[in-house]
Amino acid sequence: MPSVHSIASSAATPVNADPKAPVVVDTNAMPWAPTVAAGVSCKVLERIIDPRKGRETALVKFEAGSALPAEDLETRMDIVVLDGAYQDELGAYAKYTFVREMPGVRRTLSSRDGCLLYIKRRMPIRASERGSARSVVVIERDKWVAVGQRFGMATHLYRDIHGLETARLGEMLPGKQVPAHDHAVGEESLILYGCLKDEHRDYTQGFWFRFPHGYEHAPYTLPDTPCGMLIREGDLIW
Repeated sequence: MPSVHSIASSAATPVNADPKAPVVVDTNAMPWAPTVAAGVSCKVLERIIDPRKGRETALVKFEAGSALPAEDLETRMDIVVLDGAYQDELGAYAKYTFVREMPGVRRTLSSRDGCLLYIKRRMPIRASERGSARSVVVIERDKWVAVGQRFGMATHLYRDIHGLETARLGEMLPGKQVPAHDHAVGEESLILYGCLKDEHRDYTQGFWFRFPHGYEHAPYTLPDTPCGMLIREGDLIW
């Protein structure tokens, strides 16, 4: 897997590579690692090196006026803008925009004023992904919809037609608790603001966690504080 060869300087090193192990990372405590591009640094949260099922997840920071080299994508690449804005050949993307790029395209990422990105790359799950249409979702807060007891409001970034993969950005209301569950298709979350708690620990802003199938917990929020999260489910099924 080419991983983020244009980002991480240690692209051959696995990181949190056991899909059966729960992983909790306080990204605030991680140092920013330099990359091949001046002004671009990263924090690699996971890297699984496999020709069919490999993937990499990273936080990537662009200083003002920085850019990555042009890249011919061999992996699927999902980007969520966490702060600032970035540009490519097709446009500009502001905070809380989701962009999915498919294998087979050439992209050059840059930022005029600086930005922070969540980037997940993975090998195509199906051969039909290569050459598929890209997706851009602008996450407008006033258009969020209610999604039951887990959140007050949320926006779905995608829902896989085969029923395995979903992702959403949303906010869990204050003083809510989700019944105990065991993540039948696995879950990955990044805490954007607020605090989520469960019987195992607290997860505050900047915490990233990945729970495999069978990991049980019953998360809840503080009485007066909502919790914003980026949640992905299903692509832990290998």
